[in-house]
Amino acid sequence: MKKPFIFFISIIVLLALCIWALWPEHTKTSDNKTLTLYCAAGLRVPVSEIIADYEKETGRTIKVTYNGSGALLTQLKIGGGDLYIPAHNDYIQTAAQQNLTAEVIPAVEMTAVIVVSKDNTTIHTLHDLTQSGVRISLGDPSAAIGKFTRETLKKHNLLDPVKKNATVTKPTVNNIIEDVALGSVDATIAWGAVAKNYPKLKTISVPIFEDNPGKINIAVLRSSQEPTAALHFARYLTAKDKGLKTFQKYHFKTTARPDIWADTPKILLFSGSMLRPAIDNRIHAFEKREGCRISTVYEGCGTLVSQMKAGASPGFYFSCDTTFLDQVQDRFEPGTIVTQNEIVLLVPNGNPKNILTLEDIARPGLKIGLAHPVKSALGKLTHVMLEKSNHLAPLQQSGNIIIMASKGDELVTQMQAGALDAALIYRSNALASEAISKHSTIISLNRPDAIATQPYATALDTPHPNLLHRLGTYLSNEEAKKSFLHYGFTWGKE
Repeated sequence: MKKPFIFFISIIVLLALCIWALWPEHTKTSDNKTLTLYCAAGLRVPVSEIIADYEKETGRTIKVTYNGSGALLTQLKIGGGDLYIPAHNDYIQTAAQQNLTAEVIPAVEMTAVIVVSKDNTTIHTLHDLTQSGVRISLGDPSAAIGKFTRETLKKHNLLDPVKKNATVTKPTVNNIIEDVALGSVDATIAWGAVAKNYPKLKTISVPIFEDNPGKINIAVLRSSQEPTAALHFARYLTAKDKGLKTFQKYHFKTTARPDIWADTPKILLFSGSMLRPAIDNRIHAFEKREGCRISTVYEGCGTLVSQMKAGASPGFYFSCDTTFLDQVQDRFEPGTIVTQNEIVLLVPNGNPKNILTLEDIARPGLKIGLAHPVKSALGKLTHVMLEKSNHLAPLQQSGNIIIMASKGDELVTQMQAGALDAALIYRSNALASEAISKHSTIISLNRPDAIATQPYATALDTPHPNLLHRLGTYLSNEEAKKSFLHYGFTWGKE
């Protein structure tokens, strides 16, 4: 019986893998959508080049406004739009606090430096900027570089000594660098990646700046009328082999584990079947919004782990219990715990056999259904619980076990067909549909060892780590919480 079952499951998983593999990866986008982008002025050179490449490849149009990061935040509050790229993540955080952003994707980093002319021989350190007679151009506080400069210098008690030499304040990083290039001032503090585009200037590294690089992210705005198209551009701009190549050309540092570009990313997702009612609709919604393709395999976690050990490589794994993620943890990032689920007794409506406890299921003449201890997390946890409570041996000796299913929903089906007097299943299995609730009764065991804990994790070798991070967030945010609670899960995410 075991070998035919494993062969059957292998065929199902293989079919899912084939569908996933054959889905076209590079179906070129072709439409005339126009997106509105707000971009920090200091990023103009690389971003304008990336936009030109994107428009050529897709036929879409990007209308972009360049300005100081703070000024852009004010503009997008009034005018709405699709995308926002400030020169520092602080502005993204402010926008998020004001509920202006949806998705945020990491892009690049840049470090502040002192900028002087190449023939300057008197300025070498921050202390030199405090000397009498030095003329400095500073970024306006509303600009990312101005905000960063003031906060960092203040932290090190250097703000007032430097500010006294500031002869001018400008709204963008380009403006203050140009002041040095024109000889209007002796020095400025600016982003090094931007300053390196001026061949007549030199940059001076500052340790306290290097310890705190500016992180640049791109946000999709909640005001976007074309979120899928906006995400498409955001993925292009932050892809290792697309936008990030251009950023690197202009001296920006890329962040760890960027995504590889795909017009329609393909994701293979493995999930314990007990999670399906709570996550399936959200997966389809995420798929539609992101413009990606997610192939799902729902099975008992024992079966899924066996498939992974046999060579299957899902990009995302949502496990029925931490013990099953532990078995393949070397393939995945550390898991994020989302929920817990209780093992309960399911009996026919009205409980005609008066089954209330684990002890009762060993009474003579009953028909009991359990999950298989190898093929499913439910079965393993049930087996351990029965053994620890000294109920396993009496139940086995009773001969009452008439089915060992690979997953909980198979037990529910048997219960609905009238084949069982009781089954040990997850509460979410029992609440998966109104029909189940109408014809069955849930008996809580009220035991601490009747609890399964559900984590998700992304694969270490996935080409789309940022996309999968967003998927994980989407499956564990406040809206997802409502779905999980509806199906009897308890919330376990911190």
